[in-house]
Amino acid sequence: MAIKLSALYETTNKKDIKLVAGKNGLDNVVRWAHMIEGIEISTFLEGQELSFVTGIALEKEEGLFELVKHTYYNHASGMVINIGPYIKSIPEEVLEFCNEHNFPLFEIPWHVYMANFIKSFCYQITISDRTNIELSAAIKNAIFLPEQENSYIPQLEMQNFNSEWPYCIALISILEKSTQKIVDEKRRSKFLKQIENMVTYSYERTFVLEIEGRFVLLFAQYSEKEIRDIIEKINKKFMELLKKEENIYLSIGENTQNIKCLEKSYRKAMNILKLQNRRGKNGEIGVYSNLGLYKLLLSLEDKEVIKEYYCETLGPLVKHDELNGTDYILVLDTYLKHSGSVKEVALQLFYHRNTINYKLAKIQEILSCDLSQLNTRVIYSVALMLRDIV
Repeated sequence: MAIKLSALYETTNKKDIKLVAGKNGLDNVVRWAHMIEGIEISTFLEGQELSFVTGIALEKEEGLFELVKHTYYNHASGMVINIGPYIKSIPEEVLEFCNEHNFPLFEIPWHVYMANFIKSFCYQITISDRTNIELSAAIKNAIFLPEQENSYIPQLEMQNFNSEWPYCIALISILEKSTQKIVDEKRRSKFLKQIENMVTYSYERTFVLEIEGRFVLLFAQYSEKEIRDIIEKINKKFMELLKKEENIYLSIGENTQNIKCLEKSYRKAMNILKLQNRRGKNGEIGVYSNLGLYKLLLSLEDKEVIKEYYCETLGPLVKHDELNGTDYILVLDTYLKHSGSVKEVALQLFYHRNTINYKLAKIQEILSCDLSQLNTRVIYSVALMLRDIV
């Protein structure tokens, strides 16, 4: 985690440090402070550092502009310049660049000991990190140890999360298409920073953490619409960052009555996330309130009963497809989703209507059923939905 640059600036004596450009970037997030005395050093930045410059290594005054540009393009959050024997003043072109790119630029007079600022800022970032570690632990306890209220309620309330507020969990998972495995830690770190910037530092009563490679977003006192709007913004941004070989799955659980029910919201969001994956809903947000019949089916805890029902209803058709290379399950699924319209099935699957009629006749023969009966359609529709759950 980190802290906003504006929060760091507010803790200073503004007589000793002055904001001279880029004020619209004060909401930038700072993860650490770093001394930058040359362009080569700026390439080591990992992003979101606050850089400090004395100018001791600059061979000429024009070099400051290049250093500022390189630091900005290496994703620093801002820069502090020590005005003195090496940098007598900040050129106008530097100020214009920082204002244009919303890159906060501060100056400190030479007589002020700059190391004190670095020490103070790093201390505050460290305190913020510790707080977030404790908050992450409290949220995990609320999810996985809901009965042990003393392990999470005091810490959450200490950080101004009221235990009686309604809470909701949203989940985001990014997988490699070929392996269906969660992307590596380096990629997750990049995405996590984006979520933190877009949510934790922009919206009150929110928090982001990672559990088993998935991003967990906590919302307190937010409506479903507000949560969905935020998740849609994240999804839009992530679509720009995803590689071609990556998929993203998103889910929003149920709004709970209070923090003690957080486990339910997490569990439902997790079930929806798995459902999105199995149904191939890449880039689509699964919302608990919009699940329809799936809401009931996901609440079934006896997976053996689900498998038994699926096998009893669709087992013969699945076996026939496997042995003969037919696509009867696909045809049946499409037929039921289009309310029994042979025309629509033929259009979607690129078959002639006579071919669809033939396949439907074979399906009814294999299953010993009559698909013209509403009750029969319901039975097999439910079975096909259960296929996405087991």
